[in-house]
Amino acid sequence: MFDTTIDQLADTGVQRAQQARTRPFSFLIGSAMAGAYVGFGAILMFTVGAHADPAWARLVMGAVFALGLTLITFAGGHLFTGLTMQMALAWLRRKASASDVLGTLAHCWFGNLVGAVVLAAILKLAGGGVLLTDGAALFTKTAAAKANAPAIALLFKAILCNWLVCLTVWMCARTSSDSARLGLVFWPVMMFAACGFEHSIANMFTFALAMLGGAADVPLGGVLANLGWVTLGNAIGGMLMVGAGYWAQSQAALASCGTAKAAPLRER
Repeated sequence: MFDTTIDQLADTGVQRAQQARTRPFSFLIGSAMAGAYVGFGAILMFTVGAHADPAWARLVMGAVFALGLTLITFAGGHLFTGLTMQMALAWLRRKASASDVLGTLAHCWFGNLVGAVVLAAILKLAGGGVLLTDGAALFTKTAAAKANAPAIALLFKAILCNWLVCLTVWMCARTSSDSARLGLVFWPVMMFAACGFEHSIANMFTFALAMLGGAADVPLGGVLANLGWVTLGNAIGGMLMVGAGYWAQSQAALASCGTAKAAPLRER
């Protein structure tokens, strides 16, 4: 049922692992670019949200945040959140070892962090845009809320977030139409951003800029706790809810086909 898509995404995971192992700097650059692209989406989201009608602010902010994943989809880049599903499928298909999975994901996460922090530093040097001027109240309030949120809420918001992100990657892999991919990227990303779910890479940019801007209510301990819980939740959402979920469906379908073929003919 889903074998072709699973194999395609598993092969992508294998390719990412090989690149991380044999060309680590190249992989780091690709990951940093993806981290920056997500940051661009966050910049647009907070810029628009700062002056949006409160009744529509969340919906509008979610809609424009889709820019980040759109850039990654069409320009290219290695994003930790989508890679969790690809590496899980590579492992489930026995094409990658557990060390390949963990090493590649850690490499990608660090590269995303580099890109997010570099973009935040550049924006700060450029004056901070709306995020550190007339939109600073919304931006710093959001960063502070994330840094002080309870762990259990962060974990499950992160699971929900990457469930949607990896559904985007999954659906895009099932079509060759670029126009279809635009729509497929938009809806799930809009939903998770509008609903306030937690994306570890977007949070990297948000925290980096907030701290560079001198936000008082964004403690380093809270930032580290957020990134830890949200990274874990994103991994669960991508690996288990999407990757393992579709793999299990595929295995069940194969098993039922095998049972049907092996069933003896009834005597007449």
